[in-house]
Amino acid sequence: MSTRRACLASARKTPTTNAGLWLDKFIRNQAREDKDSRHDLVREVSDIPVPEEYSRWFERWQRVLQDFGAACRVAEVLGRMAVGLGEESVLETSVALHHTYGVPYIPGSALKGLAASFARQYLGDDWQADTRAYKAVFGDTDTAGYVIFFDALPLPGSRLLYPDVITVHHEGYYQKGDMPPADWDSPNPVPFLSATGKYLVALAGPGAWVKAAFEILQYALLNLGVGAKTSSGYGRLRLESVPPITGVEDRKVDQLINQIRALRTSEVAGRIQAFYEQWRKLEVGPEHKRRIAEAIVAKVKEVGREKQSRDKDWYKELLESLC
Repeated sequence: MSTRRACLASARKTPTTNAGLWLDKFIRNQAREDKDSRHDLVREVSDIPVPEEYSRWFERWQRVLQDFGAACRVAEVLGRMAVGLGEESVLETSVALHHTYGVPYIPGSALKGLAASFARQYLGDDWQADTRAYKAVFGDTDTAGYVIFFDALPLPGSRLLYPDVITVHHEGYYQKGDMPPADWDSPNPVPFLSATGKYLVALAGPGAWVKAAFEILQYALLNLGVGAKTSSGYGRLRLESVPPITGVEDRKVDQLINQIRALRTSEVAGRIQAFYEQWRKLEVGPEHKRRIAEAIVAKVKEVGREKQSRDKDWYKELLESLC
């Protein structure tokens, strides 16, 4: 064992330990077959507390933002978040950690990219890449946008990192592709670090454009999510309340109602309750909730499944909401 590796192997965590540096240290056994070393390293890093001096630095950071004229909101992770999963690491997975203090954070570039993508996909012709509004907030290849997206740093005072795992069930199929996946394939758990907590989101620029950017971020963080594994529910954050974007709720509700109406008769039994779950969790106004409930009930009646659904708790709740 080299002198450097021996030093790292004998290192001990202290109140000032940087989680990022600990994550990048040598694994005791580099052999791919040794799964325990990777799992152990992830657990070790997740147990490292936020350094004591971070809270003092965070206060200074807030004062800097205030002096700069930035507007700030707090965003809370709903579950877990995986930002920086594909970056270089001693593991097959990584996590975005602050270089100095080792705390998870959301790069400003990730927030800006997420908001820009949401604007292009969901805000119609007025927010396409060649429009004045889009260029004013996000810029283009020739000019910078008016709004600055700062890195979102975590609020001090809580545990931020947790051990997590991605289980690859058909490793040989994904790597070589010469054999079809089969039930007897051995699953391969891959450890990684996910983050949670509350984060300070800061934007600076002309007031009207900053307000618009925050409105977009509110919906993008909650509905699309930031970072990796968003299709599995990771990366959803709730931004403290800001005024709604005109028309976004209508488009979201219309899209859901169209999906309900498009269900084929053979699909209703297996899928209609999932639309009820979306209805129950959807954060929209009471009139929108009523429209969706009416669409679900109408579809149940249309395909002749009212008798089978009448005694179901979810169907009763829908009917009660329409009284």
